[in-house]
Amino acid sequence: MSQKNSNKDNGVSRREFLKIGGAVAAGLQVGAVAGAGLAAGKDPSSLTGWQHLGDNTQFVNRARLVAREMPIKKVGSQRRPEMWESPFGRQSLIMRDMMQYRRMLGSVNAGDERKDGLGSKPSLPEKETSPETTGAIQPDNKRMNFPPPEAFSEPMLTYYRDNPDHYELDRYRIEEIMPKRREDEAKYGDYYTLINAWSDSWETGERITEPPEESDFKIGRRRRIGKPVPFKSKTHAAELIKKVTHHFGASMVGITTIEPEWCYNYGLRGSSERGSYEVPKHWKYVIAFGVPHQWEQVNSNPSCGTSFDAYSRISIAARRLETFIKSLGYPARRHSPMDGYDLIAVPYLVKAGLGEQGRHGIVITPETGSNFRAAFVTTSLPMEIDQPIEFGVKEFCERCKICAEICPSGSISFAKNNEGMNTRGYRHWEINRTSCYNFWMQSMGGLGCRLCLIACPYSRKNNWVHRLTRNIDKADPTGLTTRGLTAMQKKLFEAPEAHEFLPPPDGHFANFREAPDWLQVRKYLDIDVIEPKAGDK
Repeated sequence: MSQKNSNKDNGVSRREFLKIGGAVAAGLQVGAVAGAGLAAGKDPSSLTGWQHLGDNTQFVNRARLVAREMPIKKVGSQRRPEMWESPFGRQSLIMRDMMQYRRMLGSVNAGDERKDGLGSKPSLPEKETSPETTGAIQPDNKRMNFPPPEAFSEPMLTYYRDNPDHYELDRYRIEEIMPKRREDEAKYGDYYTLINAWSDSWETGERITEPPEESDFKIGRRRRIGKPVPFKSKTHAAELIKKVTHHFGASMVGITTIEPEWCYNYGLRGSSERGSYEVPKHWKYVIAFGVPHQWEQVNSNPSCGTSFDAYSRISIAARRLETFIKSLGYPARRHSPMDGYDLIAVPYLVKAGLGEQGRHGIVITPETGSNFRAAFVTTSLPMEIDQPIEFGVKEFCERCKICAEICPSGSISFAKNNEGMNTRGYRHWEINRTSCYNFWMQSMGGLGCRLCLIACPYSRKNNWVHRLTRNIDKADPTGLTTRGLTAMQKKLFEAPEAHEFLPPPDGHFANFREAPDWLQVRKYLDIDVIEPKAGDK
């Protein structure tokens, strides 16, 4: 009895110890469950319907990837791009001169001499401007005749003299591609009913109708912005802007400063002047951001994919961000796919640290590869800027060449590197934009191509296999990893040959991968369709 009392006096009993231990263990378990629940509650994947919003989508730490120097290097005197240098921009100039040429042909056929105002040459006798002399095609109900080079007005007259290959490509598009496209649409159009409906559903835009000195200082049509709200620092400003941009829908965001040479030298939105303009002085900072395409449909490019899903999402984010910044008292202007750009996308994306430029001319990001569409907001709001990054794209692209091999128009170079590719005073990868645009006009479904975008080995979903291989490749100076990866992609994930993407009879409007079931016409629609096949006439 005395022994029991002494044990009790000296400490807890065995039974009490087990009780206490059980209680502690239960407490720890409850704490662990609570902690796990708290962590799970913070996991973005638990945010039903909003999983993709927030800065969790920009998961690569760019501080470890800062480049030693700006990858796009200056190699001469810099200048801004002109309207006629882009196949999109010069299309309106082409149509202007074609209409003048058609009118001139009509007057020539009536026995009149050539009228002044077409081209920069004086009037010529009828014989020298007749179709027999120039080789022009007589106009008919099916085909538009393309004027000879000397019949164009400036600036096209000089441009075609200096770029005869672009003249031939533009002529081919007008005289051959467009009539064939109309025939293909009449024959195969119903087969692309769903992808056209899907693409059209994303088309939403709100034109900027006033010049920067007016529109950038208004919220909506009338409300003027107020007094600028001060931030604690540039770092705080950048942090806030990035957070709200993510929550407005952007997957990744970077900030840099304006470079006047990277703004177009024509077509300032909202301005009555269509020519050269001075870059607004309040465009001091550029916020660059982007989103990927919907993963299932982007694989079915070119004819069963579209650009407009990502175009729409990023354009809406740009409008939201523009309004947010204006509401804080700072002028801002959006530049987006649906509302138009006054600046060039690629160099700003590189300078803002979102990615590197690839062989195919567009930007590759660590998170989504080339599957990425961008928008920008220019503003005077002072912010801490980001730096360009390097994560192995330059070396990978020099060895890979998958995008060049699959390009149906042959617009992507097979060159070893971008030495000698000097554009407006900068060296960087360059494609033949005119032949690329010509294929856009040949393909069916959602306008465009996007094959190089999705064929790029970097354009893969974020899983451990792709993360591991990217990290290994970056650390391999021998190039063996690159060659192994590209060989595996070609062997294990076969794609159509480049010519198969062409219209019949040369191809059959092939797609990189089969369209998702919700874009397959025969599964849902009760209509007769003709599926394109190689050899069709």
